[in-house]
Amino acid sequence: MKELFEVLNRGVSISIQDMGREKYRHLGIPVSGAMDQLAFQIGNLLLGNKFNAASIEIAFGGTVLKALNQISIVITGGNLKPSLNGKAVEMYKVIDLEKDDILVFNGAVHGVYSYISVPGGIKSEFHFESQSTYAPASLGLIIKKGTLIYGSSTTYKLMKRGLQHRFILKYPKHNSIKFIRSSHFDKIPNHIKFEILSKPLTIDTFNKMGMYLSTNKTNLEPFNSNILSEGTTFGTIQVLPTGQPIILLADSQTTGGYATLGTVIVSDLWKLVQMQKGNTIQLVPIKLDEARILNKKHHLFLKCLQSECRNKEV
Repeated sequence: MKELFEVLNRGVSISIQDMGREKYRHLGIPVSGAMDQLAFQIGNLLLGNKFNAASIEIAFGGTVLKALNQISIVITGGNLKPSLNGKAVEMYKVIDLEKDDILVFNGAVHGVYSYISVPGGIKSEFHFESQSTYAPASLGLIIKKGTLIYGSSTTYKLMKRGLQHRFILKYPKHNSIKFIRSSHFDKIPNHIKFEILSKPLTIDTFNKMGMYLSTNKTNLEPFNSNILSEGTTFGTIQVLPTGQPIILLADSQTTGGYATLGTVIVSDLWKLVQMQKGNTIQLVPIKLDEARILNKKHHLFLKCLQSECRNKEV
């Protein structure tokens, strides 16, 4: 291992993430992992890493890192106005850093979460087969000012210097988010479903555990949304007794006792998590067969990216 970065300012949020702890939900351990898994995987593809190689996840901005060695990096995900020694840098492109270079994330323009990928991945302690940070349980590296971040000392061949513009992810202020209905869908009162599904919902407060959505009406008639606790996942849409919907995210609990509308399809999660407060989404129920088709298209897009990244440098 070699030293890659010293954290001069942690900013709003900085953590180490891979694809998470999928095998331990039955023990009540959250999956965690990268919020925008597509942007995370693209960064690894550009460097010739495995899909699951750990990266640095930064939210909102304010993070300042000092390079401790020469290193090539790729920044993907939300545009947090990254700059190198005071000059703006391109995203989705391999950037060469020299020792003592200063990398700053100045604040969110589009999206929320940005990823720094490095050749071979970030190296930190594994907990339950993952390097992902889950701060409430002190799993993974808890980063603060002065923390040193390590990477592989092996030289990796870069796959490509950057992506064609048509492959770069975009994060608009409004998105349609598709979901599969749950077994509770028909039990939720029609007037509440109408308020949630008939018009765009505004993103309210959120963190890595969940996202609160606001409807236009604040005086919906309460209903009994309590159920026997059952399994939940990244993308589960719960409905509170007040009628307010909450979407569970990467660090969410593994069970819940509120009625659910359904679960956001995997291929739309990356769009959802990059929505900023005040942005809007339209929840759209779809059938399982359609979800399977969209999931297949998502995997084909990743394969296409893999092929694109293996092309000669441009």
